[in-house]
Amino acid sequence: MSFDTWLAFVAASLLLTMTPGPSIILGMVHSVHFGIGKTFFTALGDISANMVQMLLVVAGLGVVLAQSALAFTAIKWTGVVVLLFMGWRAWCAPVPVQATSGHTISNGRRQMFVSGFLVAISNPKALVFFTAFFPQFIDPERRLGTQLLVMCPTMAALDFLFVMLYAACANGMLGFLRQRPRLLNRLSGSVLMSAAAFLGLVSTGA
Repeated sequence: MSFDTWLAFVAASLLLTMTPGPSIILGMVHSVHFGIGKTFFTALGDISANMVQMLLVVAGLGVVLAQSALAFTAIKWTGVVVLLFMGWRAWCAPVPVQATSGHTISNGRRQMFVSGFLVAISNPKALVFFTAFFPQFIDPERRLGTQLLVMCPTMAALDFLFVMLYAACANGMLGFLRQRPRLLNRLSGSVLMSAAAFLGLVSTGA
């Protein structure tokens, strides 16, 4: 991949990764609840899932999912269920939910990583997107593996960057809600369940 092609890839990826999606919403919720530091692990889970999806695309599964309505719908509804579960758990979380405790399972680093991973991996549009997007910047005259070794980490790094940027903004603007834990729980749960409802509507073509 030439440097000019890489720059074009970065520019296009910036425009696409800055658009808020379920992973960014989850990062914002975690940031307000537990602080920007622990949201780092949510973002790590997100990009880990993205790397898995990119590898699946390389293996040709992206094309399979793009052509299989059943597979696409199954993974889509998995994402809806994951977001609904997280939203309901946030809504019903006991008061107070403190980011300072650092010892509860709900805000453990592993739990936040897993949450970020599950939300990202259950978004089948990412597979279809990578399948359609990557070929636009691949030079058939060059080795495919070498180009993907540049493109995949670049996309993952940009995605990580925007999850953390949105999380930092949410933490700065909505951090006062930590003094109102019940309201914070209700707001967080509502946001996550709204995202699930949106995905559900998209999956049914409404």
